[in-house]
Amino acid sequence: MSSSGDIIPSYSFEVSLDGVHFSFSKVENISSSIEVETIIDGGNNNAPVILRKPKTNPDVLVLERGLYTTVKDMSFAMFKEGTKVGSIHINVLRNGYTVRMFFITNAVIVRREFAPLDSLTSGVMIESLQIAHTGLTEVPLPFGL
Repeated sequence: MSSSGDIIPSYSFEVSLDGVHFSFSKVENISSSIEVETIIDGGNNNAPVILRKPKTNPDVLVLERGLYTTVKDMSFAMFKEGTKVGSIHINVLRNGYTVRMFFITNAVIVRREFAPLDSLTSGVMIESLQIAHTGLTEVPLPFGL
């Protein structure tokens, strides 16, 4: 029987790009999709035929983070639009243990965006990366960790 204590919190995760760990405040669009074509045969459409077709539009993962002024953060500047990313690993943590893992391979950064500069607010400068990919793999881990 499940309880509310078994729910995975959404605020504890790790992300690595090509094996290098970076801190992100938000990861959006952890998703994968296929494209289908529906064929209607004859005059009775009770059971149309649904066929998978080649994918024409990639899925887009969005990573957001605050900018730092450290030397270590300068390595993040190499991830600019057009850069291919061989692997992305997202580990979802619960009590310090990985309970779900997501893998993306063969991705490319399609957009790099910075938050508006506004001297009238005291917000953190945010950078976001939009990364196009063609598939996401989830690795469910054993329960009870």
